[in-house]
Amino acid sequence: MSRTTRKKLKDDDIENMLMRLEAGEISEDDAESDEDDLDFYPSRKDLQAVLEDKEVSDEEEVPETEECPDPPLVHEEIYQQASTSRSNVFPQINTRNLIWKKRSLEYKEESIAFLGSTELGPELMKLETPLQFFSQYFSEDLLKKIVEETNKYSTQTNIDRPVQISLTELRKYLGILIFMSVYRYPSVRSYWSSKFGFRPIIEAMPVNKFEKVRSILHFNDNNLHKPVGSPDHDKLHKLRPIIDHLTMKFSSVPMEQRLSVDEQMCATKISHFLKQYLPNKPHKWGFKLFALCSLAGYCYDFIIYSGTDKEPMRSNEPDIGVTGNTVIKLTRRVPRMMNHVIYFDNYYTSLPLMYYMAKEGIWCLGTVQLNRLGKSCKLPKKKEVMNSNVPRGSYVENTTSLDGVDFSAISWKDNKQVTLLSTYIGAEPVETIERYDKNQKKKVPIPCPKIIKEYNAHMGGVDLMDSFLGRYHIKVKSRKWYMRIFYHLLDLSVINSWILYKKVSAKKNLNPKQVLNLAEFRAELADALCKYGEHVVPSRGRPSRNFSEEPAPKRKNIQQVMPSRDVRYDGVDHIQSRQQNRMRCMNPGCKLLSSIMCLKCKVYLCSNKKTTDCFNDFHL
Repeated sequence: MSRTTRKKLKDDDIENMLMRLEAGEISEDDAESDEDDLDFYPSRKDLQAVLEDKEVSDEEEVPETEECPDPPLVHEEIYQQASTSRSNVFPQINTRNLIWKKRSLEYKEESIAFLGSTELGPELMKLETPLQFFSQYFSEDLLKKIVEETNKYSTQTNIDRPVQISLTELRKYLGILIFMSVYRYPSVRSYWSSKFGFRPIIEAMPVNKFEKVRSILHFNDNNLHKPVGSPDHDKLHKLRPIIDHLTMKFSSVPMEQRLSVDEQMCATKISHFLKQYLPNKPHKWGFKLFALCSLAGYCYDFIIYSGTDKEPMRSNEPDIGVTGNTVIKLTRRVPRMMNHVIYFDNYYTSLPLMYYMAKEGIWCLGTVQLNRLGKSCKLPKKKEVMNSNVPRGSYVENTTSLDGVDFSAISWKDNKQVTLLSTYIGAEPVETIERYDKNQKKKVPIPCPKIIKEYNAHMGGVDLMDSFLGRYHIKVKSRKWYMRIFYHLLDLSVINSWILYKKVSAKKNLNPKQVLNLAEFRAELADALCKYGEHVVPSRGRPSRNFSEEPAPKRKNIQQVMPSRDVRYDGVDHIQSRQQNRMRCMNPGCKLLSSIMCLKCKVYLCSNKKTTDCFNDFHL
């Protein structure tokens, strides 16, 4: 092979790696490094310079810390200051110039004491019903925007006979979707079956109207969509109003101190260029989201992955690579200098990211790949750690400092090697954890650094949100890619509403037995959406037999169900209807029997203006 051919192959390899780095394909979850991996470099220019240079010999490597006790931490060229260039505002960290020492980072709990506030405002504390919590995110303005864009889209596609929907019909449509996420039927049309149909959905909307709304539902004007070649082209234009509104509403709730960043999958089988493959997720194919969540699973912010990110960073933010920039964008709304703590995995962890966060008053902890720490960090390699001579629970800690920011890198042996990087905590104080020993055939205690338990206790916020999504989520199929993402965002809003509802209930010291679980919350919300502000038309003529060929047998002691507060007090079309039988009045405090039933609330109420007027009292 000629020298020219070898040079060409080397250039192709360089370009391939650079493209993978920019696309964020390198360093997936649970990725492991070996001795031949390259160091982590924050920019394309730095990586290309290293790939084109010759390999560094053993004599040129950074000496051990014992041989060079007081060297400079970084060279002067690291701090190039320039006010006109954003890339020069942030120092370019060269991992070769960092000096790591074998010592422990002192953990001071008072140094990370939370200075912010998690108290909920009076507006949030006034919320009581599931519909009120849900309306905190899907507000009246957003629903009107969807109705406006849907009617506009229907007119654009069918000028002769456009289908117009109302705000009430949109609420019913959302309510039906949420009902379908709790009560599973084999297909959409099965809910309207004449024999086994689901009565609340049948009474809310006819099946033909439901499918017509589903076919024309729209969220943004297609005429405003810029072409692909335009610099203002937005791949998520169809969902942009929904995304902007929800990210603003989600982050309006006061943030907890400890937050986690991770990927989230919106599972789909649609063939679309935005669909990604994540091998370590339960649903491996779908649209990828990056989420910022609390320990309770509340999602404060999210980013939908739409390919190569062309959005420029702000003037006061560094450009430290695709994955690091994602974390910076997710944490823009996190208050600075309040001692928030961010947890993430090795897909995001890097020295430049943690340095920037520390300067912003945000502490970080995450798993890390050894090749991102540089060759001067002498943590043991995987082959050394997993040797049978090394006892389980052994750990090695190295620390370094850069411009007043301390870093602690720890390698710990468990079932496999675990490496973590932190700016606020180290191995001390070492605790113990139980692991099963095959030789002794029982669980034995082994040493466990403090940083391990800290990471395991606070990293699962996004995974908890995924578990909530996995229990009940909208499974309605659609050929439109943006509808699948809309359903996912609707599920996120419902779960955030439920988490906020539980938090408010705890603040009010309500009985835990009175607090709705997720399934009850979704069902209550769906029922309120299907009936809120509904105009009830009393039936005329002979009653139809839609549910059975034979008349339903008469039952004694039929149980009445109290309607939700939103339906009870909405003040719309609560019509009296005289029934043949009499039942107990449902107005609290009344024990009389009545034959008057509210057609909307489906409960019996007294209606005698001279003695008792429970019907009006019940709805006021």
